[in-house]
Amino acid sequence: MTETLSQLRQHELVILRRLRAGPLTEFELSQQVAEHSGYSNEQASDKMGAWLESLREEGYIWTGKLFNDSGQFIHAAALTRAGRDLVS
Repeated sequence: MTETLSQLRQHELVILRRLRAGPLTEFELSQQVAEHSGYSNEQASDKMGAWLESLREEGYIWTGKLFNDSGQFIHAAALTRAGRDLVS
């Protein structure tokens, strides 16, 4: 957890900065990454789960899955204190 903002990749920086306002779903985050990086919305959507897991492992976010009655799920994420300290 010794990274600085300059060491984060563009999509990681977008994710962390967007989470400053509060928890978001993978759909909201994918849209933001597509708007502010070189990824398309489809590419960002395909990679979002892995990106969120990586940021969770670094200690910057909390992430989990929200399930519906059919067993379908979406990822949701929020900043941890370390993540908030990094992007504040």
